[in-house]
Amino acid sequence: MRVILFLLVCGLLSGCVTETKGPLQAADRDKQLKSLVDLGIGYMREGEYARAKESLNKALDLEPKSPEAHDALALVFQLEQEYDDAETHFKAALKANPSYTRARNNYGAFLYDRKRYDDAIAQLKIAGEDRFYNARSTVFENLGVIYQQVGDNKAAEESFQRSIALNPDQARALLELADIRYGQQRYVESRELYRRYGKVAQPNAKSLWLCIRISRVFSSSNEEASCALALKNIFPASPEYKSYQDLVGK
Repeated sequence: MRVILFLLVCGLLSGCVTETKGPLQAADRDKQLKSLVDLGIGYMREGEYARAKESLNKALDLEPKSPEAHDALALVFQLEQEYDDAETHFKAALKANPSYTRARNNYGAFLYDRKRYDDAIAQLKIAGEDRFYNARSTVFENLGVIYQQVGDNKAAEESFQRSIALNPDQARALLELADIRYGQQRYVESRELYRRYGKVAQPNAKSLWLCIRISRVFSSSNEEASCALALKNIFPASPEYKSYQDLVGK
């Protein structure tokens, strides 16, 4: 699984205007800039990358230092696997506004995808310091995933706990912490976290495999059978289903 990117409509603009204009002209310019960025993001969501780049380049013609435009353009280049261009625009976004946490989170996710784990952690730790970022729980969830990747289980556990504290419905953090608690033989906590996950997210191979193992601990044969059947029918080629087959000797 990848860590989460934010392909969302940008928020308020920085309001940085480099030319001397009257108040009405500046407001119109900012409105046009936002419209171009939003249009580019809309095209990106539809997979129309050429049109997205056209709109975002127009935004940068209007304001070359727009962090929102640079961030969105970086995401387009990332989707096109033009990784050097993507990184250039992530850096430009953060140079224009080092406090633009959404771009920093997206850059951290990009670095994770490029397997530059230490760099990703550094960016996300900075992002996590923004107490007013409305997706801060996702930053810590992303950090937890990366810490797992590098084998720092203690830091991963702490990051997932922070994520859930910020958003009790943070789905992946709930599932990952449930799995950690199972490995620690803290089965009651694991089951509670798993049940909370089930209320906010659809089952996947990992959650169904955890369900099977928890059910066996508590001798819940009906729940075990239900999760095993779902794992077989929905994810028959998954490593988790292979692990289940090994468990039951099939």
